[in-house]
Amino acid sequence: MITIPIVWLVSVLAGLAAGILGFNVRLPLSTRAYLCGFLVMIGIVGLLLGLRLSYGVNWAGLFQPHVALMIAPLAYLGFSSLTHDTVKAEDAALVRNGALVLAAQLAMLFPLPLSADIILLIVTSVYLVKLTRLSRLDAEAFAILAPAYVSRLRIGIFATSVLLALMIAGDFAIVATMIFATETLFVQFLNGAAGVLSAFVIIVALVGIPLLINRPTPHRPGDTAAKLEPSDDDRQLFQSLCTLLEDKRLYTDSDLSLARVARRLGVSARDVSNAVNRCTSENFSRMINGFRIRNAQAMLRDTDLPVTEIMLSSGFVSKSNFNTEFRRVSGQTPSQFRNACQSSQGI
Repeated sequence: MITIPIVWLVSVLAGLAAGILGFNVRLPLSTRAYLCGFLVMIGIVGLLLGLRLSYGVNWAGLFQPHVALMIAPLAYLGFSSLTHDTVKAEDAALVRNGALVLAAQLAMLFPLPLSADIILLIVTSVYLVKLTRLSRLDAEAFAILAPAYVSRLRIGIFATSVLLALMIAGDFAIVATMIFATETLFVQFLNGAAGVLSAFVIIVALVGIPLLINRPTPHRPGDTAAKLEPSDDDRQLFQSLCTLLEDKRLYTDSDLSLARVARRLGVSARDVSNAVNRCTSENFSRMINGFRIRNAQAMLRDTDLPVTEIMLSSGFVSKSNFNTEFRRVSGQTPSQFRNACQSSQGI
């Protein structure tokens, strides 16, 4: 009778989640790519672990550490990409983290005093610390994400941190078992660790996949968790902000920040952030992107300038961010929007 390793269920669930996430156009392309890669790596590790433990395929153990090494960096890059609204920042993060991963992968290939499991333990620990720091950022730091999704983001970071902590504990125990125990005990421990990992991923999947599928439910007036109603001061400050943005066209500055706008208005950054949240249910960055998209729409409708030039003139520097935000506001890509405008004008 053929038995299917339970850890392969992890591979199936990870693949399903990656497929759903890949089609979530509300997230930037880079974020989806990194997080899908993270999920795919989990799926491959589950596949290799099942081959190794249930069918005695020894070569699977040679590839497993190299694949597992990619899990933590990809998760961190995916979540941290939501704090980048420039291509330069994304590229810099990719280079820094890519250099670390490449060095670790090469170290695994050469006969060094450190074993692959110890290298994996060190790298995963580094990224657990990085994720912990990322989780402590306030909502405004996630410039690309709408406020309704920040709570889900924190849940995702927390679940990923727990997964990395389990991996660290497992790697530490594996190293200890290899040193002090027999081969039989080592295999028994691996089976137990695989079961714990499977149970955790299954539980997270049961909660996480519905969250990926469903959109956040908008607050209604009768909801107990409804947002605070804006005060007169909030409305006045928000109007002053909109006037400043329109008159000075500050939104076209790609380096515009909440702190800079607050200084121009002579108030604290927190006051500006609260006024925007209460008056629009959006964060400051999402509001600024709204101004930029409306400017881009006008240029697409009234000029023949290339889309890239319009993107830059409107204050965007990341093409993926521009396309994501444009689709969010208009439900179309920039090219589709221009074609629709030309068709309506009989051009």
